[in-house]
Amino acid sequence: MSLSRVLKRAWFAWVSRCAQKTDPMPQALTRVFLGLCVVFDLVRVGQLGLVQDFFRSYEYGGLSQQQFDRMLWITEVSPEWGGLVAWGLCLLCALLVVLGVAVRPSIVVFLVLYAQLGHLYPPGDRAIDRLIRTAMLILLFSGAHRAFRIRGGDSATKIPAWPVAMITFVLVLMYMSAGIHKVWVNPQWLAWTGDVPLYRILTDPMSGKVDAVWAADWMGIWRVLGWFTILFEIGSFLLLTRWGRWWALLGLTMHLGLVFTMHLGMFSWAMLAFYPILLGPKWVRKAADKVGIHSRSLRQRFL
Repeated sequence: MSLSRVLKRAWFAWVSRCAQKTDPMPQALTRVFLGLCVVFDLVRVGQLGLVQDFFRSYEYGGLSQQQFDRMLWITEVSPEWGGLVAWGLCLLCALLVVLGVAVRPSIVVFLVLYAQLGHLYPPGDRAIDRLIRTAMLILLFSGAHRAFRIRGGDSATKIPAWPVAMITFVLVLMYMSAGIHKVWVNPQWLAWTGDVPLYRILTDPMSGKVDAVWAADWMGIWRVLGWFTILFEIGSFLLLTRWGRWWALLGLTMHLGLVFTMHLGMFSWAMLAFYPILLGPKWVRKAADKVGIHSRSLRQRFL
């Protein structure tokens, strides 16, 4: 078989893959949930009175000492108030994304300003913030705005399925790199005896909620749960296969466990926001029907 024929077949296979259609509900739910995570996170920063501390230049009383960052232009607009304005507009755009109002323009402005907040205060720009921006950039080119919106949402509409595959691939890279890094840095994650890394993490006074004395009596359970954590993360490539929905249930269980056992800010909730996509339209529809959620317009539902 000639090289040109191989390339032609590969191209047509790629085009066919990108042309597939799917139910809008999973992507729309991920859009809404990710937006909510950002809204609550930014509101919390405001509630604690830290907006001007985090997002103001050091010479104007803030904590940021960023210098010579060519990507940081918001302080050129206003070194004293640029960060505050960016925070407010970012919060507004995230809320519009949640409500489904002018979703695509709102995502564009949100991505630009959210990135500026990260440049302005790098210690506050966590990995989950970058993952959210990556997912939102993909959803910008999707049909995720066609459901769960104020001005009409058609549950019968089919939208492109390629964003599902791309977001899933990004999550697989993230999970696998996390699992490999854990084992590479600390082989005790897979050990039968000795130190139990998961126990130390869940009982850490800075981030854990689990009582160290009580948990010490259940060391075997923490060891097994640590094995399952590594198994899920390194085996997350199965999310790309026909068993992906079932494998996603392991991840769903893991992140729900983190919600109740650790103080991780919006990390656990933001990761759970991706699971409508990982679980797929069929399971999401069934779960939505049981709790009475439908992708008709938010106006019809609440107004």
